[in-house]
Amino acid sequence: MGRLAYPAVGVLGLVLIWHGLVVYGLVPSFLLPAPQKVLTAAITMAEDGTLWRNLKPTLSATVIGYLIGSLGATALAALVAEFKLAERMLLLHLFAIQSIPKVSIAPLIFLWAGFDIEGKIVLVALICFFPVFANALAGFRAADPNLLDLLRAAGASRLHIFHQIKLPTALPHIFSGLEVAVAFALIGCIVMEFIGSTRGLGFVIQDSSNTFDLPLTFAVVIALGLIGVLGNAVVRQVRIRVLFWEARQSGKADA
Repeated sequence: MGRLAYPAVGVLGLVLIWHGLVVYGLVPSFLLPAPQKVLTAAITMAEDGTLWRNLKPTLSATVIGYLIGSLGATALAALVAEFKLAERMLLLHLFAIQSIPKVSIAPLIFLWAGFDIEGKIVLVALICFFPVFANALAGFRAADPNLLDLLRAAGASRLHIFHQIKLPTALPHIFSGLEVAVAFALIGCIVMEFIGSTRGLGFVIQDSSNTFDLPLTFAVVIALGLIGVLGNAVVRQVRIRVLFWEARQSGKADA
């Protein structure tokens, strides 16, 4: 309860400030709708099915693209960290690709993959790729060299060393990249829905903005924020389950 109390107080404070800005006329209502109007729009959106009808395509593309990009990034980071030849052949090209703004190639992705869920999945995977790749690569390279030399001297195979030493060392770094990629995944999906989609929460934002329905726009934006928080919480829970030794070390430190 203590962990929830502080964020709840912070949210309540923001809502009160928001309400005060509108009530006292510090911000025009046509630029910042009142909180109660946004709440009414959110309830209406949920009751008439607009939310659920557009939530599924956004979540589906985000989750699938996130998983593809994250798994591909982790596998490629392991390959680059494990084999010098792969590093020499791929690393420079990967950094060059990352320097290209992904939004700038969104129209090309639509032309290649189509205007349905496939295009959104491709962009989400590309956006999620590098944060996970960079953290995973740093993690695989962070293994203790003395411990690696000891296992090699004992005749351990490359696969055994990777599984027992390098992968456990890299997991905290990988999960740090996964937490960052959660927000990027949602951003990539919404951007693609802005450009050419006819379904999804990004389309609802675009459509409501064109019709100056600001309460609905704010309601969808807040819903996206809640989805991002929920996604980050899911990744954190998976991290706690997988990296169980971190919780034990934290408990010992607190004691």
